[in-house]
Amino acid sequence: MKAVKARTTVLALASVLALSACSGTTSAQTAAVVDGRVITEQQVRVATEQINKAFKPEQPLTADQALTLLIRAPYINEAAAKAGAPQSRSAARAAFKDFPEEPSDATVEILQAEASLQQIDDAGRQDLTKKFAAIDMTVNPRYGTFDPSVAAVIPDQPNWLVSASNAG
Repeated sequence: MKAVKARTTVLALASVLALSACSGTTSAQTAAVVDGRVITEQQVRVATEQINKAFKPEQPLTADQALTLLIRAPYINEAAAKAGAPQSRSAARAAFKDFPEEPSDATVEILQAEASLQQIDDAGRQDLTKKFAAIDMTVNPRYGTFDPSVAAVIPDQPNWLVSASNAG
């Protein structure tokens, strides 16, 4: 009886592990893996909270938007550096001078990239678009899927939700 119970437990555990491996993420705490770079759920959460608290945008930054920014940030910063117009991490940190807490590295990277993007010309932006389309990436389904045509994480709409236009 104990052998059957133990075997059932082992099989159940093996099934769970196999299914989690199929999800495409390396861990429950992984928001995305981008060209081998892991973006954690904590990085997304902290950056979202800090940006919303510090800048109080009219439309608060969402987690999928923050993840999009974190996916794109290193590529934007690299393109700005190649164009001779990199924005410094210290300038990004300075945007938080009146904020009571130290911004996280993820928050600083987003602010640096947003400032850098303003320095990239149309040709550089076209190159970035091509680069975004070629990224090897896995996004945690919780956030949606990465749409290379808009270089953004698009939240999935569950199939049980019906838009008002389709309901009639």
